[in-house]
Amino acid sequence: MAKVFVSHKNTDSLLAERVARRVRANGLETYLDTVDDALLKDGPDLADHLLRRMNECQQLIAVVSSTTKDSWWVPWEIGVGSEKGFRMASFSETYVILPSYLEKWPALHTDQHIDLYCQYSKQTETVMNRRMREALTEDRRVQVRKSEALDFHKQLRAALR
Repeated sequence: MAKVFVSHKNTDSLLAERVARRVRANGLETYLDTVDDALLKDGPDLADHLLRRMNECQQLIAVVSSTTKDSWWVPWEIGVGSEKGFRMASFSETYVILPSYLEKWPALHTDQHIDLYCQYSKQTETVMNRRMREALTEDRRVQVRKSEALDFHKQLRAALR
């Protein structure tokens, strides 16, 4: 099953932990950097560490709040996830004015929204795994991953309405 990278600013750690717990309760694995001692690094060492961790994941939920705008790392992680064709969403408990680029992905606001995210993720994973077995080249696998992510985003967004 695909692993979910939970991106967040350190001031939102408690909320990120709650999101990660809910995702795990739905049967998906997570990576959450609040429990990672390697994050004492900074700059290029931290970027390399986060890239290694993101290479273990196929999805990203960005926890956003009014303080996220002060983060350099959350937008960077969203960019990496987007480039890799991750299934993605943002999560905020309260109304937050999001940068327009985040409108590309579904916005989650409740535990039930997280549950839907996980449900659709599992369905997408099943279809994607079948299509990946049929893909003979790495380029084709990347196309499949990105195509399935687009379908996931569209279906989840419709379910959230």
